[in-house]
Amino acid sequence: DQPPVLTNINLSIPAGSLCGIVGETGSGKSTLANLLLRLYEPTDGTIFIDGVDIKRMARGQLEKAIGYVSQDIFLFFGSIKENILLGIENGENGVLEEAARVTQILPTIQTFGRGFETIIGERGVRLSGGQKQRTALARAIIKDPPVLILDDAFSSVDAETEEEILRELRQFMRGRTTLLISHRISSVRNADQIIYLRGGEAIERGTHEELLARRGAYYELYRYQSVIHEVEAIAPAEGHR
Repeated sequence: DQPPVLTNINLSIPAGSLCGIVGETGSGKSTLANLLLRLYEPTDGTIFIDGVDIKRMARGQLEKAIGYVSQDIFLFFGSIKENILLGIENGENGVLEEAARVTQILPTIQTFGRGFETIIGERGVRLSGGQKQRTALARAIIKDPPVLILDDAFSSVDAETEEEILRELRQFMRGRTTLLISHRISSVRNADQIIYLRGGEAIERGTHEELLARRGAYYELYRYQSVIHEVEAIAPAEGHR
């Protein structure tokens, strides 16, 4: 028998709050998101949304409730507009443009001769990794879902671009339950609560300040990432001398 990927996870996320999840690769972060989406079924335990067991929810109802963006972006042969809308009826140009603006993909779209009507090719071959992620984020936003799951959704953009996108997203996330899964502490530091996963267990939980004060695993990761960030900031500066 395979050992369980997640154990002893007892997590409550208040409606409208932002929950950050961090941890090393293979700690179970994406598994948690996949359970919420019912891509996996828990062998024991239950997941509730608004007090309703998600196993009792119709698939369509669950899909409508959750906007999901992952590292593995699904884009199809078609226009940027079709890829962002993906079956959404609410496709007025104003709404489309606003979603593209919030996710910082609008300037890129405006450089294309045909704008939103530009054909992006199979699996979005005409777009870079970061542009694909921002297109998928625009798709999640335009759904206007009550729950937003961002599973390492900014892994293909640099930390500064990620901060800009999150700044724009803050207004959209207000009043929405958001699960922000990341390997970067800079992404989750403003969350209402942060869960640190290791080996499939939630080993620490609290706000950014509380977890730093504890001087445990989260604090060590924060220190490590701060040093890396400083080194990266110094390297370009020296290159311009």
